[in-house]
Amino acid sequence: MRYLKSIVLVAFLSVAALFVMASCSTSKKTTIRKADAAISANAPDYKQIKKAVNSKGSEFYYPELLRRFEAADTTLTAEHMYYFYYGTATRPDYNPYQMSDYDAIHKALTKETPGKEDWENAAKSIDEQLKSDPTNIRFHLYKHIVYSNLYGPESEKTVGAYNQVVMLLSAVTSTGDGRSKETAYHVISVVDEYGILDVFGLSPKMQSLVEDKGQSYDVMELEENKYGLESMYFNITVSMEAMNKMFGF
Repeated sequence: MRYLKSIVLVAFLSVAALFVMASCSTSKKTTIRKADAAISANAPDYKQIKKAVNSKGSEFYYPELLRRFEAADTTLTAEHMYYFYYGTATRPDYNPYQMSDYDAIHKALTKETPGKEDWENAAKSIDEQLKSDPTNIRFHLYKHIVYSNLYGPESEKTVGAYNQVVMLLSAVTSTGDGRSKETAYHVISVVDEYGILDVFGLSPKMQSLVEDKGQSYDVMELEENKYGLESMYFNITVSMEAMNKMFGF
């Protein structure tokens, strides 16, 4: 996509963060605080997360985290984002395989000279998608690109969209480094895999589903890249379990 390539996507995270992946990177546009205690690389405890995000007295109460995230509140810590992102998978309306409408976005991003109407239609489409899928990393990335062209790169809306991508990444990268099954990124939808690859400017050449010890993984074999990475691992167990439940398996 023309405009996707025109953005320096890897600015969202430093090169070191690709390998360490223990905290959110910093930038002049982002003022996210680190969590008071670092979250170690491990599988999310969905039972504990569900309890926390459904407790009204908890600082991780989901409706409040959603409100703050939608407002691009940069006082949200990496820990808050951890509970918000993975807490989404514990919600009654969690649907990791819902269909997305890319038509307006694709038109704006691939057109040789997109006009204001193209960007406005893309923005409307993205905003509508995020109402039912608020943690979709790829759509938040698209939102940043579309807002940048519609409102300007330094506008409050564009900076807010940028911060939302970084905040979501702070949650995912707290679970691993993506370099092996044991340290795979835990994602709550397959589309988030592609969002993460987009952010790092990585292109997949083949995708394989691997089952091991009750866990499900997507292994993305990558095209040649500046990091020298041959593949990236994503733990998709929670979304696979949701699909099996949907079909009564």
